[in-house]
Amino acid sequence: MTWRRDLTLAGWWAASRVSLAAFVVLAAYLLRFDTALRGHDAGRWLLERLTWWDTWHYVRIAERGYLPPGLPCCDQAFFPGYPLLMRLLSPLTGGSVAVAGLLISLVAGSVAAVLLWRVAELRTPGTGRDAVVFLAVAPFGVFLSAVYTESLFLALALGAWLAASRRRWWWAGALAAGTAAIRVNGLFVAAALAVMYVEQLRRDERRRPRVDVLALAAPGLVVLAFFGYLAWRTGSVRAWQDAQTTGWVRHAAWPWEGLSAGWAAIRSAHAPDLVVSRWADLLAVLGGIALVALLARWRRWPEATYVALSVAVLVCSTMLTSAPRYALTWFPGYVAAAELVRRRGFGWLRIAIPVACLPQLAALSLAFAAHLWVA
Repeated sequence: MTWRRDLTLAGWWAASRVSLAAFVVLAAYLLRFDTALRGHDAGRWLLERLTWWDTWHYVRIAERGYLPPGLPCCDQAFFPGYPLLMRLLSPLTGGSVAVAGLLISLVAGSVAAVLLWRVAELRTPGTGRDAVVFLAVAPFGVFLSAVYTESLFLALALGAWLAASRRRWWWAGALAAGTAAIRVNGLFVAAALAVMYVEQLRRDERRRPRVDVLALAAPGLVVLAFFGYLAWRTGSVRAWQDAQTTGWVRHAAWPWEGLSAGWAAIRSAHAPDLVVSRWADLLAVLGGIALVALLARWRRWPEATYVALSVAVLVCSTMLTSAPRYALTWFPGYVAAAELVRRRGFGWLRIAIPVACLPQLAALSLAFAAHLWVA
């Protein structure tokens, strides 16, 4: 039965994430990461193996809200959906919003695995297993387990996509609104769904949209509501963008300027972790461009729209930082790879991809646990 398969798949995903966390903790212990803290506060030491960098923005928002006294910037660069859910679930974790964040990532990742299976099978029967395996071995997959938004965003985006594919547009709009409450990239999900809606109208030979087209406005309303809240609190309609500029020196740029900035960042990097991370940034963007070209060749216009906008927001800025982490949510790539390995002459990739990715996943997860810059 379908529900039994879904439970098995969700359990398999959860087991893979718990195994990754156990590996990271054991390796960090043997390699003696943060030995002073480990002896002083073992619980905090364990938690900090999967909580670092952006985690503290989410934790602070969950605990203190936006713009708490003494901290004028830059938490407002982060959307409220994830920290709000952390706050709501914290009573289940003894009041710890960070542990709540880990729980959300684990559950949402399991849901995302099930939904990715369904989306892939709906597109091409027999591809679900490969798509989920490729997601599981993604080199930067540590962010699917850490206190970050990737798992939750991916689960909601896949849910919206599946609902839209089945013409359940009110559900699709509601789930897409959830993605927009987590990251501005939810607008890209909405744009892709709009393309899918138009395709369905053309197949049905309809000239006018149905009333359910209104569901596509929900993500935009969520983003406007958040920006309006920030404007009310700060007095500036540019509060979100100003936080990006102040905190990360991120400005809009032409695509060639963004790619040039990525190359300049590689050349200026000296620490090994920065060299690896900045190369990964550039390669992820170039891989995204190649994926858009492939999806366009296959005439997968909704998928191409989503990935193209996701890549464009990176290259049209002065920073490519965190591109590999963002790429975790480009689910059309996993589906496309799963279809590709079924084609004649490409079957060898079914083994080659996990073999190549697993060592990278282990190494990058350890780097994150050591608080080195990963993505």
